[in-house]
Amino acid sequence: VYTEFIATLEYLRDFLGDHGIEAVLFHGGLNGQQKRAAVERFRDGSAQVLLSSESGGQGLNLQFCHRLVNYDLPWNPMRIEQRIGRVHRYGQERPVQITTLVLNGTIEEYILHVLTGTIDMFQTVIGEIDAMLSFMNEQQSLEVRITEIILGASSFDDIRRRMEELGEELRRANTALNEAEQASSMLLDSIL
Repeated sequence: VYTEFIATLEYLRDFLGDHGIEAVLFHGGLNGQQKRAAVERFRDGSAQVLLSSESGGQGLNLQFCHRLVNYDLPWNPMRIEQRIGRVHRYGQERPVQITTLVLNGTIEEYILHVLTGTIDMFQTVIGEIDAMLSFMNEQQSLEVRITEIILGASSFDDIRRRMEELGEELRRANTALNEAEQASSMLLDSIL
């Protein structure tokens, strides 16, 4: 289970413990030995759940696990991809199940709508978000853009409208990026 906040990890650990489910924490505040011990307790079954912050989104090999839960949604689609990459690795023997928890009418719903529904982010953009942002003439990361939308909005309807505008900007930038890549490819083909 991934979440962005240590306080949320601790809450989930306590909640699961109150319901008889052993969970271990994995976050940046742990030293290397503590992190290895947490993963080993999860791997050997003495803990049924590994609760991780973003620090567990890189460098872990969790192919012995086949279920991933995004308790909250990071605003950067590459973080989602990194999380998935921990369990969807070479040596994975089972289908990987990914669940993202999103409540209707929340900021996460709007973000998820933009990242998946509006621009079909996971099929066309993963790995190209920085290039797309450069085509938007923006020096800001996607996370900064989304943060500004949320903090500057006067209502959920305003957030929805601004997120849809961002989705449309990303769609146009993706088209421009694809056109530029095709032009570059054609130019290289003509030289070779």
